[in-house]
Amino acid sequence: MQSPSTRIVVDAQEIEEEITTSFGISRLDLEGVGRAMLRAFIQVTSLHPKGFDGTSAWAEGSAALRSALIPKGWHPEDPQNQPRIVSRKLSLAITVSSGSPFTGVAERTPQTRNNKGAQTTASVNFNARQGEMFPVAENVTAFPMLQNGQALWILLYYIDLDNSELRYELSQPTAMSELDKVSEWSVRYIFPPISFGARLEGRDRGDQGDTPDIDIEVTPKK
Repeated sequence: MQSPSTRIVVDAQEIEEEITTSFGISRLDLEGVGRAMLRAFIQVTSLHPKGFDGTSAWAEGSAALRSALIPKGWHPEDPQNQPRIVSRKLSLAITVSSGSPFTGVAERTPQTRNNKGAQTTASVNFNARQGEMFPVAENVTAFPMLQNGQALWILLYYIDLDNSELRYELSQPTAMSELDKVSEWSVRYIFPPISFGARLEGRDRGDQGDTPDIDIEVTPKK
């Protein structure tokens, strides 16, 4: 079930107005990212390594998101090997992640498909503290910030092979499950699904995941 504290936005005009105001981006920017992910997924053949279709979609989505937002003043960062696109001016960061089958379904609560590392956990905790300090009314489209840090948003996607569509949403995470997956959201902007028209035979429906956060311990040389 969906958390009653989650604000869900599905109206296209409302989404367009709010993400333009708060992020300086458009629905078409994110639709382009979704189509890039879908193309990357479809183009993988049986000759590629198993599971590469999911990895390819995630990687291409990360690149497409960066390509769309860099001209708008955003810049790429990779804290602890988590690819993000960041606006220092807005104190916002967006990363791409595959989600569970409930991604893009307003009545249900999605999770990230894979477990996440320390970088996502720290960002989610930051988001949660931000929400406690600055309650956001439903009619407010700006996202107030703490003095330091960035509010993390996730462009969450799921490629539904049974229904031949890619579902995606731009959502702000606020809690992690015991399995280290993002499990709660404060705001979800849900976009219309992108259809790919025909079923893809022979694909593994259980392996569409991106790579998890990679935490690397660095020991200084003595």
